[in-house]
Amino acid sequence: MPDTPVWEETFVYDLENQFVLDEIIKRKAKKVLLQFPEGLRGHALETVKWLSQRSGAEFYVSGDPCYGACDIPVSSAKSLAADLVVHYGHSAMLDETGIPVLYVRARTEIDFSVILDPMLLHLQGIKRVGLATTIQHLDQLEELKQILASHGVEAYLGEEGRRNTSPGQVLGCDYSSPVSIEKNVDAFVFLGGGRFHPIGLGLTTGKDVVTVDPYTGRAEKLGEKERILYARKRMAAISRAMKARSFGVIIGSKPGQSNPALALSLKDTIERRGASVLLLYMAEITYGNLTNFTELEAFINTACPRVAIDEIADLPQPLITFEEALVMVGEAEWETVWRRTFAPNRVKDA
Repeated sequence: MPDTPVWEETFVYDLENQFVLDEIIKRKAKKVLLQFPEGLRGHALETVKWLSQRSGAEFYVSGDPCYGACDIPVSSAKSLAADLVVHYGHSAMLDETGIPVLYVRARTEIDFSVILDPMLLHLQGIKRVGLATTIQHLDQLEELKQILASHGVEAYLGEEGRRNTSPGQVLGCDYSSPVSIEKNVDAFVFLGGGRFHPIGLGLTTGKDVVTVDPYTGRAEKLGEKERILYARKRMAAISRAMKARSFGVIIGSKPGQSNPALALSLKDTIERRGASVLLLYMAEITYGNLTNFTELEAFINTACPRVAIDEIADLPQPLITFEEALVMVGEAEWETVWRRTFAPNRVKDA
């Protein structure tokens, strides 16, 4: 199979231009900030041209990284005195941002004939699966469910997630929808691109995940071997952090990732054990932004947990999540950490 998308020229996202235009006119917005995730930025110029030709509004496009609906560019919008933010590619997560935000799902259609055979190959011997996907493909989960049924595989959708997610929908920090059916299925099928979400899904549920990528036409199974590898890496990071005497506790400045109270409580816990803590308030948790804090022997991230789980290459200090820090100080059991990290508000050991 090629590495490039199988529909390189024809794969189309529905950016709902008419809906966006109608909202701009209805709200009488004069200055609009558009925010695209990296995978949709190739459509930014075309989108602005279309909207500009049909409205009297002034358009700006956020050039900063976008990690999801937790990452609305509130500060940029306020600096621009924007009347509206249009956020593409995710569903609403935040209850209050201080500025009107319009969410566009960026749905796209899938030709299941392209991915059917690779998917069924990895589902041999599996009779019951849970389905999971991102917001782009939610509308096609029922179709996938019927296709699997016609091949002798029962498919199920989970409940609504904790963070305003629909049945079957996952976020990088919330897998509570598939978690709700994990005991009823033998494995999960994830419909979407890349390994980011399938890895989180497998770690959270402890189940094998068949990931079906409509952009490449490929399917693969992430199994116990991959889960053990990630678990060992994370336990190694916790073990290294246990030896540290100075910590940087990171508070995210992004609207949906900021939890100063959590960081302060952790700071108190660590200091009571005789270690030093520096509170770091930052938007971008990157190698370049962390490596110069040479006095610090470990970092604890209270913002997006996936930053630590997916690691920062070449960072000399260990970087662990808040939940992993609880293991480090003896306030949580390792066996429950994954599930509590990615299934918000879940009852322990449920």
